[in-house]
Amino acid sequence: MRNQGFTLVELVTVIILVGILSVVLLTRLSSTGATTVQSGRDDLIAALFFAQQQAMMRSNITLVLTANSVSVNENNIPIKVSSDFYPLTMPAGVTLTPATLTYDKLGRTAATDITLTGSGNSSGVTANVRVEASGYAFAN
Repeated sequence: MRNQGFTLVELVTVIILVGILSVVLLTRLSSTGATTVQSGRDDLIAALFFAQQQAMMRSNITLVLTANSVSVNENNIPIKVSSDFYPLTMPAGVTLTPATLTYDKLGRTAATDITLTGSGNSSGVTANVRVEASGYAFAN
């Protein structure tokens, strides 16, 4: 009479296969368009906070948004951050609402709504960032 059930080797093999399949699936899901647009949104918010901080330390600070980049400038010259200079290029497939924000010495600027739109793999995905007159920026 034979016992029915799985051997330890069969059980371990199934667990390994499920693990490999889950890693592959999660990798594919994490590279969706929504992630790309969210990454661009986070980069934009970081640049907005950086511009506000710089405005409180320096003068003539502007943040310039083009369709695919964001730049923090002092006297119309991009500011150097560590070893890199602005402008910061948005991830591939992400476009911005073009705008120019000018900051005063208290870090204030004009209230603005900025929209990030995805194309290609990110098609149909959007994200909104609200900049209040106080200079505070947040995902909307």
